[in-house]
Amino acid sequence: MLRASIKGLLAHKMRLAMTALSVVLGVAFVAGSFVFTDTIDATFNSLFSDVYAGVDATIRPDTDNPGTGEPSIEEGLLADILAVEGVDAAAGSVAGYAQIIDSEGVPIGGQGPPTLGFSWVDLPAVNSLRIAPENGRSPQAPNEVVIDVATSEANALSVGDLIDVQTENGLGEYEIVGLANFGTEDNLAGATLTVFTLDEAQRVFGLEGQFSSIDVIADPGVDQTDLLASLNSAVPSNLEVVSGEQQTQEALDDINEGLGFLGAALLAFAGVAVFVGAFVIQNTFRITVAQRTRELALLRAIGATGRQVTLSVLFEALVVGVFASALGVLAGVGVAGLIKAGMNSVGFGLPEGPLTLEPRTIIVSMLVGVVVTSVAAVLPALKAARIPPVAAMSAPAARVGRRPLRTRAIVGTIVTALGAGLMALGLIVENGSSLAMVGIGAVGVFLGMATLAPLVAVPFSRMISLPFRGITGDLARGNTARQPRRTASTASALMVGVALVAFVSIFAASVKASVTDTLDGAFPADLAFASTNFSVGVSPLALDAVSDLEEVEVVSAVRTGLVTIDDVEMNVVGVEPGTVGAVYNAEPSIPIEDLGSGLLVQSGILEANSWTVGDQIAIDYPSGEIVDTTIVGTYEDQTFANLMISDVTFLAHVGDDISIGFADLAAGVSLDEGVEAVDQALAEFPYIDVNTKSDQVAEAEAAVDQLVALFSGLLGLALVIAVLGIANTLALSIVERTSEIGLLRAVGMHRRQVRKMIRREAVITAVFGAVLGLVIGTTIGFGVISSLEGNGLQKFAIPAGQLVIWLVVAALAGVLAAVGPARKASRLDVLKAISYE
Repeated sequence: MLRASIKGLLAHKMRLAMTALSVVLGVAFVAGSFVFTDTIDATFNSLFSDVYAGVDATIRPDTDNPGTGEPSIEEGLLADILAVEGVDAAAGSVAGYAQIIDSEGVPIGGQGPPTLGFSWVDLPAVNSLRIAPENGRSPQAPNEVVIDVATSEANALSVGDLIDVQTENGLGEYEIVGLANFGTEDNLAGATLTVFTLDEAQRVFGLEGQFSSIDVIADPGVDQTDLLASLNSAVPSNLEVVSGEQQTQEALDDINEGLGFLGAALLAFAGVAVFVGAFVIQNTFRITVAQRTRELALLRAIGATGRQVTLSVLFEALVVGVFASALGVLAGVGVAGLIKAGMNSVGFGLPEGPLTLEPRTIIVSMLVGVVVTSVAAVLPALKAARIPPVAAMSAPAARVGRRPLRTRAIVGTIVTALGAGLMALGLIVENGSSLAMVGIGAVGVFLGMATLAPLVAVPFSRMISLPFRGITGDLARGNTARQPRRTASTASALMVGVALVAFVSIFAASVKASVTDTLDGAFPADLAFASTNFSVGVSPLALDAVSDLEEVEVVSAVRTGLVTIDDVEMNVVGVEPGTVGAVYNAEPSIPIEDLGSGLLVQSGILEANSWTVGDQIAIDYPSGEIVDTTIVGTYEDQTFANLMISDVTFLAHVGDDISIGFADLAAGVSLDEGVEAVDQALAEFPYIDVNTKSDQVAEAEAAVDQLVALFSGLLGLALVIAVLGIANTLALSIVERTSEIGLLRAVGMHRRQVRKMIRREAVITAVFGAVLGLVIGTTIGFGVISSLEGNGLQKFAIPAGQLVIWLVVAALAGVLAAVGPARKASRLDVLKAISYE
């Protein structure tokens, strides 16, 4: 049996390749996700280990015990540190936000990796920056800076050029005197680096007489544990002492946290690809088992048991799984390289280094491919074992009767209902397993609908094929309706991909509709201005500049942050009670002017926590203080934050960063006049973008469109696998119908008509799968949007145009999938085809 299975595989190399390709694509994304994350971890680990290799200890503000005032270190502490026993040398430095402005006045960087500013450290052992001899020197005067090599190359900047640098304290002009590497790399993960002299850095960062940190080098032979203990006893309680190893690990944790979403997203899309591939694999083995009925029956007739036949089919699946998974792992290395190159092309600046292929990646990826392939082949293998030996005697006996669809209807309904229920539960219940419940529920829905699909395959096929006239249309209609299980199974792979793409499109359309509705209703302000740099908010100086304009009637600052209540992290917004009402309609239960030191709670949050107006709750602020605060009212708006406090309370306990500013224009001032005046007032703050309400809507929609394009592109892999499945099914069905096609040719059908018939079968199958996918995707989208209504998604929108486009794309994909099989069918030798068994 083993030898027969191997010969059977080798005799159908194309079938083997087409089936294996579905597995290869899915496994490649699984392996690629692991290779990418492992590579990032390994390269950054090496980079930061080198950077902190000379640092024995660092003194810095303790963010868990901040005490009072700004998180900084008094400059005079450096002398005390140098006097500590075991300390050989120490150097203080400062850091903050600094953004380079190009010659056109456009900020460089800030939309992804941060824009960082540092002071130059003259102690080489603790300075992570290196300047090659040909790249200039360190800054020595207040008007001199050093920038990183990657930023200079990307923006055609060189030593001797004059640049503007934006800090929170304003705009300044500097000369580039050096180009620095971060350790051995051209920069730090795409961040833009600007380095000043110590005095200038202290001035622009508002840290005169202070340090952000102090790096320490120990005397030779001093134990690090003893050094840390000595330093801890010498520093105030609001400071902490950490080792170089701890800083390396913290830097790695920050990098992994920032890029971890990408690895998780890639694994999710890989799961979709593997799931879709399972439909293709199962369908392929089911068809091949049906085509080999007489062959398998003959094996039974000469003594093979049903168990041996089952194991033979499973062995074939195992071989396909191992072969395809191995190729998938190799392809995954290439996928990881493409991901890394793509991220570098958009400015992330990931360090150079070899791709890392861990044993875990090989094991997990191989297991995924082999298990999925083997499981997908189980039902066809069991079916093969039920073939009676008498089926080998004649063609009529070889026909295996179809089981009624009643059982399938019951099972499909139950599985669909359970999947939908689990999805609903995951959307309603907020806990750590919600996402997993939604994912498992979605898989249940897809499996259930795939099980039910044959029940509607015949009427759907007939309806879809109505536009197809003539003999080729009738034959295509009959061929797809004659095998409803096959048609449904082939269409199910496409159904999953189209359903997910449709869901993403509907979700995006609903988000855009909700944003538009929110901006129209909640923000009556004429203008909004916010930072284009993710690292920094709006400077208070910018707010003052706008407030001084005659064209502006009201300016109001909004600050956002996080607080903790009963161990639950919540969003909080700090507003100016006297002005916020003119620019923001939160629908409060009391006038916001009466907020005082109290707390306004969003009504949904109030209800969810069983709070009432008048209750006192303990708020754990980032400052380390826990303050009992009275709930003085509620508000209805769901988009801003869970909680609202006054700016006075926010500044005292959370921070001073302004997230966004709003301005209402004076009477008689047109929108264009107002924008021009505010733009001029903010000329010293080029990183701040001024927007009208329509601008905000357009920016929000553009951001959503970018995400949709990314998700659709990744989901396109599932659609590619589904198209391969259609091509595979058609190719196998042509083998099965060789004699039939030969007879059609013998009675006068032209090759062109044969090709047209095959193409139409593919279109019917593809459109059937796409329609099912659109129905499922729309249903899931409606459920998800409805469940998130309390979180700001108050509008359900169906992008009809996009969904029609996907339907057309599916039909075209069917035509594309049919090219090879149709060509093969039209070239069959008529006489050989008629005599084929």
